[in-house]
Amino acid sequence: MPKATIIDLRLYPFLADPEEIATRKYGLLPHQVIKLKPSIVENALKRMESVISKGRVPKPASSVEEEVLSYYLASLASSLIGDKWLISRLALSEAERAYSFMRDEPDEVIAAIARHVGLRSLVYRKALYREPVAIVRGVVVYNVFDFSMALVEYVQAAKRLLGDPAWKPINMPVLRGLIYLKRDQVLRIVKEVLTIFIEKQISTLSNEVSQELSEQLNKLIERVRKVLSESRRPRFTSRGKAIIPKGVIVEEAFPPCIADLVERARRGENLSHHERFALATFMLNIGAEIDSVVDLFRNMPDFNEKITRYQVEHLAGLRGSGKKYLVYSCEKMKTLGICKADCGTRSPLQAYYRNLRKMARKEKTSAETV
Repeated sequence: MPKATIIDLRLYPFLADPEEIATRKYGLLPHQVIKLKPSIVENALKRMESVISKGRVPKPASSVEEEVLSYYLASLASSLIGDKWLISRLALSEAERAYSFMRDEPDEVIAAIARHVGLRSLVYRKALYREPVAIVRGVVVYNVFDFSMALVEYVQAAKRLLGDPAWKPINMPVLRGLIYLKRDQVLRIVKEVLTIFIEKQISTLSNEVSQELSEQLNKLIERVRKVLSESRRPRFTSRGKAIIPKGVIVEEAFPPCIADLVERARRGENLSHHERFALATFMLNIGAEIDSVVDLFRNMPDFNEKITRYQVEHLAGLRGSGKKYLVYSCEKMKTLGICKADCGTRSPLQAYYRNLRKMARKEKTSAETV
């Protein structure tokens, strides 16, 4: 009889059914448990505070029930708030934490989690495929692969990685419609799929919420909104420059030229060299993290993660001469045909900070009139 695969739901709460967990432990529905155990609501708030401010999910709670219901409440609050940045940040943070745990898991557990989040064809078996690579002193040396999956499913799951030649099927063992993979490759693909799986899970939760549960969530939602608002509130120097917490980007303040480039990049359009330079340097100069800038280019038809990361790090002054590049001036943007409107500023950066100041003044005025 095959040995059962055990998955610790404290580490992967997105795999659990919160209603089943609440009923099994307490004999109650989730909204009833929340009322009975306010500590779960506090844990959910701490989870969101850490995700918003640090981009990290705290260590798991001591019990499965506390962890699963904390994740459920945090996800539900994010879904009801409906902020795309918040949902995406929570999903990525949860996927990153899960990825760190999976690296220490047995191969069987990795395969089971992968199948649960959508990689239905993934198969694990020790030395599933051996590829001869050399003969040393008369002995054949093999490259050993323990995992396989359907090629069609692989292409879909790894689509954001395929710009890198190392991930192209032509450079990997493929036989009879199956592609053979090593553990590290599977972990990276699972992380990709997991991020999308969690984001979809969070986004659709608000469609299923009952009125009873919604009422219990009101206080949590307001507290999360407050944390979110405070994290995005710019501070201003004596010269009027806005300073925003690291990693927080206020897209509503983007000038038309940058908003257009971001939208086209996300659609997967092939931006010109100058458009890519303008977008990358703008994002870096407003404090965007390297990973988030690289991610902007993932849907490009010629995306190569290694090359893109190197170029972004070069523009950020982390490689080469150490010079950090500035975004083009508005005059240069007009000459290149990238400008979309006359903002009355010298550069897209100036337009961004001016828009931030307008938003801050509007927010302050609204608060004073309440």
